[in-house]
Amino acid sequence: MTRRLLVSTAIALSGCTNSVVSFSGVKPTVKSAPWLNIRGSDGSLTVRPTTSLKSTVLGAVDTFYKTMPLASAFMTCGVKASLADIVAQKRAAKEVAQTAQTDDYENDTLILGEIDSAPFEKRRNLAFFLYGGLYQGMAQEIIFNEAFPIIFGQGTDLQTVFSKVLFDSLVITPLLCLPVAYFVKSVIFQYSFKEAINRYTDDVLKNGLLVKYWSLWSPVQCLTFGVVPQHLRIAWIAFVSFFWLIIFSSISAKGQKERELLDDSCSLEDGVSCRIDG
Repeated sequence: MTRRLLVSTAIALSGCTNSVVSFSGVKPTVKSAPWLNIRGSDGSLTVRPTTSLKSTVLGAVDTFYKTMPLASAFMTCGVKASLADIVAQKRAAKEVAQTAQTDDYENDTLILGEIDSAPFEKRRNLAFFLYGGLYQGMAQEIIFNEAFPIIFGQGTDLQTVFSKVLFDSLVITPLLCLPVAYFVKSVIFQYSFKEAINRYTDDVLKNGLLVKYWSLWSPVQCLTFGVVPQHLRIAWIAFVSFFWLIIFSSISAKGQKERELLDDSCSLEDGVSCRIDG
């Protein structure tokens, strides 16, 4: 009895489906659960959209980067640069702690207290936020996505990509990208542009700043101009430069400490100390 009932129900459902197809001339192609259907006043069924939260968020982010390139570039790179500097400062504090642990001090509690109470350099972090947002975000959006296609073309062939990477490495980086960081820092810390150039030159010659930049960014920029979609290039650069800014912040802090040590030790016989900082 049960088997007959099931067979009859299946035949009835099949007949209803065939009637709908023959009447409308359109074969249904979407299968959905009953709770995803909306019944209209005329009795027709409309399939409710089943877009997931993940796809909705990703679509909104993608639209944001397409429609507001400068704003998205500033926000992404500014926040990224600030977070990278925070990581660099905390890493430097840990290195100080490890160095202190190797020294022979009697009062370990006092040492740890001094390390934990080390002040967070807010002005330095602000400098990296502005550098990230203004240059790495907005300026690079204009340079890479507007100027470069005009100068070198929009192709992703080997010659075009190599030309862009070479120009970025040998012209943009040493003459614009890195000096801007030192200029922004000079404004925040209130010393002259001449002193900023001296600090930049010192980090290039003594701390290998350019070599470290090229070793990371040359292969990264090959992917930037050859693989990554244009409207996502700044986001991709921001992702990689998060790790670069940790390195850059550490190099900058190392150079600053060397200048401070030199400032403390460089005293003349008449008692006039040599000023390194502006």
